[in-house]
Amino acid sequence: MLKRTLTIAAATTALAAALASPALAAPADFVGTWVNKDANTRGVTRLVVTSAGGNNLNIQVFGKCHPTDCEWGTKPLVTYGINVQDTNHNYATTNYNQGFSNSLLTFSYGGNEVLFQGYTQFLDNSGRQNYYSREYFQRQSKVKIPVSVPRIPIRP
Repeated sequence: MLKRTLTIAAATTALAAALASPALAAPADFVGTWVNKDANTRGVTRLVVTSAGGNNLNIQVFGKCHPTDCEWGTKPLVTYGINVQDTNHNYATTNYNQGFSNSLLTFSYGGNEVLFQGYTQFLDNSGRQNYYSREYFQRQSKVKIPVSVPRIPIRP
């Protein structure tokens, strides 16, 4: 009987602790370098998400340019859950106003893939049409390079 009472008490304490301190939100899941799955894209080629302390994030967006990709700059990335109690934030937005255009960007995190959606409005009276884009990004693998590579003597 004592063993059962202690087990129930321990389970109750663990449940109370879990409810009192909810799991950290998942913004950290966005952190990393994401590359467009379409190597031939004419749009956004790469996303770099970094921590800005706590659950705050920053994002750098790179677009297709020649000879090297164009950096759009660094902006805050705001994350969202599916309701006010949801601490598992799998969605995010940011906004880039580049003077000639304004782009609202949305992101949906799904493991090793991010769905990117962009809504671009032209502000420069150029006559260009506003447009929507959708791209899929995958997390760039981290390659570990050994500090020192042993040399193998070559004998003739």
